[in-house]
Amino acid sequence: MQGGEGSAHTRGNSHFRKRTGRLMTGSGISKILGTVNAGRGTMDVRGAGEARLAELKGQLLSVQGTPTEVYSRIVGYYRSVRNWNAGKREEFGRRKEYSFPNAQLWETPLASTGELEARSPKAALQAAPHGAKARPVSYLLFTRPGCHQCPPVREYMAGTPLLGQIVDVDSDEGPDLARAYEVMATPTVVLLDADGEEVARLYTRSQLVAYIAPVAEASYA
Repeated sequence: MQGGEGSAHTRGNSHFRKRTGRLMTGSGISKILGTVNAGRGTMDVRGAGEARLAELKGQLLSVQGTPTEVYSRIVGYYRSVRNWNAGKREEFGRRKEYSFPNAQLWETPLASTGELEARSPKAALQAAPHGAKARPVSYLLFTRPGCHQCPPVREYMAGTPLLGQIVDVDSDEGPDLARAYEVMATPTVVLLDADGEEVARLYTRSQLVAYIAPVAEASYA
């Protein structure tokens, strides 16, 4: 019987080999199951990745960044644009208005016909009356290092018969004098009469030539 059973078992294995081509063992079945499980794991990882990608895409549609602080150089120094108007209404009520001497000379009057009358700055200055008290005898030239427009003005004033004083606004005494004469920029030439009163305030070489030349011809000829 044992021999017969053994022979039957052998014949069964042989029949299995013929049908499958190989003998399926326990380790082979484990490998197949492992492959199936690995495939399922890969599908799970891929599904999780796609879900994460969809979540990130959804976040991009509703992304909100932090506020950006923008600075701009508006009046010579950098200031936050967002806070630029803060307090401006109150500051407007405390503003100061400055008027330059002889500013009316540069205004273009209306003719009787209602049309504008063209007048050059030089013609306007030459047409201005120069009384005895309006004749300058000295000047204060406010300047500072690095002022590109100051050398031409200084050179011209040095060639005039007026007594002059050069004031460096960056020196120890410069800020006090500039504040006393309300000087806001360089170069600034303050012309003074015999009593030390201001008669004119000019800023460029062309303005000085147009103003001083007629006065010099009338006073120092």
